[in-house]
Amino acid sequence: MKLKSIHQLLIAFLVFLGLQSCDNRDTMTIDKGNTPEISSLSSTKIVLDSDKQDSIALTVKWKPATYTVPTEIKYKIEISDNESFSDFLELGSTDASITEASYTTSQLNTFAKELGFETSEESTMYIRVKALLGASSLVQISPVKSLTIVPYELGYPDFYIVGEASFVGWNANQAQLFHKEGSLSYMYTYLEKDKSFRFLGQKDWGPINYSIDAPEIKEDNRYFLSTGDNIGLAAGDNENMKFLGESGIYKVIIDANKTEKSIKAVVASTKGYDYPNLYIVGNIAGNNWTAEQAIAMERKSAGVFELILNLPDGAEFKFLGQQSWGDLDWGNISGNGNSGYLAPKGDNGNITYNGGGSSYKLTVNLKTGIYNITAQ
Repeated sequence: MKLKSIHQLLIAFLVFLGLQSCDNRDTMTIDKGNTPEISSLSSTKIVLDSDKQDSIALTVKWKPATYTVPTEIKYKIEISDNESFSDFLELGSTDASITEASYTTSQLNTFAKELGFETSEESTMYIRVKALLGASSLVQISPVKSLTIVPYELGYPDFYIVGEASFVGWNANQAQLFHKEGSLSYMYTYLEKDKSFRFLGQKDWGPINYSIDAPEIKEDNRYFLSTGDNIGLAAGDNENMKFLGESGIYKVIIDANKTEKSIKAVVASTKGYDYPNLYIVGNIAGNNWTAEQAIAMERKSAGVFELILNLPDGAEFKFLGQQSWGDLDWGNISGNGNSGYLAPKGDNGNITYNGGGSSYKLTVNLKTGIYNITAQ
């Protein structure tokens, strides 16, 4: 009986030791060891070529981080426009303790532009590798390396407005292309309250359509991640957006940057378009920029005016709603030029044209936000 009791005590003691051992393993502590270190960049000066968008432009390799216990490590590759990394972007990441990553010309160019680097100019991109366990534990960061990069201009999509809310109606072959500068496409145009519209990628119903990125919209049409308060979903409509503001002239602005993909409609300083008179002023037809002697145009319909006159080389002019420098003032959108797009006072410049002294018909449509210069 004594022997049996001794055996039972011995078994209990061994079980106790085993449990203690398990507890010790469960509370095992992992500490940081060596930080990762970038061992090579495939190039330290990269001139990105838009004709080679799918080619590998950069390969980053690094020495692994270490921890006091062998474990799987996740790495993040981060870039910045400053060595202190006060702001940075995540270029990519690797799992399973992989210690190299490659990026294409297109990927690198997109990130370079998001950092604010100028097209066709040399900029310094700083790069580092971050090691971590799990989502964000025991982070270790490599010393910073740098490279010189020359990005190219990003290609952004074209946007053609179509729909009952717009002046073109549901006529795809008449869809109006927006003025484009970089990632922004915009124009001053008429929008009608409680009517639907969307954008096309061409003057046709296919293949590209743009609407709100929402579950209610069919997948092929989803694009805009955010909209202004006056643009929303149209009930029971899985293709289009609905304009919710008051009818009138708006500056419609699309930002096609991949982190934005936004659309908004801002009330124009001149919300109307149906004015009784329109005049032209400039260094043409002996006017010499005298607003009081601005030349009257012929009204063809609501918001549409025409005039035939000779235009010299170096012609500059704009349109007035009165024979004075008043509030009604239209010119080339966003500054001097000949884009074919109108903008009101405060957001325009002179229309410029080398006419060689020949005869031209000027057509202005204040509702659509378009002007045309046609040789006679």
